[in-house]
This record gives sequence, C-alpha cells and structure tokens, in this order.
Amino acid sequence: MTQQPFSSWLTRGLALRGYDLTKYGTRSRFARDAGLGESIVSRVLRDGAVPDIKTCTAIARVLACKTTHVLIAAGLIPDEGELAPRPLTPREHVVGLVGDDVLAQEAVIVLLRALGKWTH
Repeated sequence: MTQQPFSSWLTRGLALRGYDLTKYGTRSRFARDAGLGESIVSRVLRDGAVPDIKTCTAIARVLACKTTHVLIAAGLIPDEGELAPRPLTPREHVVGLVGDDVLAQEAVIVLLRALGKWTH
C-alpha cells in the first residue's frame, strides 16, 4: 500500500481541527499550540523533514489523536494492520489466561504438565 506524504496527512488533520493553512498566521498558531518551532512546522509541512518522535507527540496532542497514528503517518513505525501477528508463546498464553500473578501462572503450568499439555 502506498502511503501519502506526511505533509498531506498533517494538512488534512489540521484542517479538521480548524487550522486553515491558506490563512496568514495559521502555521505560527499551530507551532505555538504544539510547542514547536515555526521552522520545524514549516519543514514538516513542505516534506522537507521527517518529524522526530517528540514532534510527532506534539502534533498528536494538537490533533487529539494517538501518537502512534502520527508515527505511522510519518513512516516512523509500520502500520500494525500491515504486520502479521506472531504466534503467542506458551508462557504468553498463560499470562493471557491468569494475568501477571506469577503464582497463578505456575499453578496453571503445573496443571498443564500433569495433563501432559506443557512441554516447555
């Protein structure tokens, strides 16, 4: 799947939040609201720079979305929907069943061993 340029994604997100980039001063207002330098905002919107994690976090705050959405749009992390999940380990299955309680985990493992279902 081809990813759209980050600047297009950001421009659309800003428009949805009332930042009309065709109006004078909007970039400055967005930079101020995000706590970013105007030069960073300008470079990101022109596709001259890939935002770093700190910048993505600030953008997410202004857009009221999860930072991971911004990181994915910036191409800094893969879209989880595009990754095939790896199989869970037997221990992860047990944790999913009883949570982080180590004694409960061990009790389940003892039971599974007694039933011949635990081979690790």
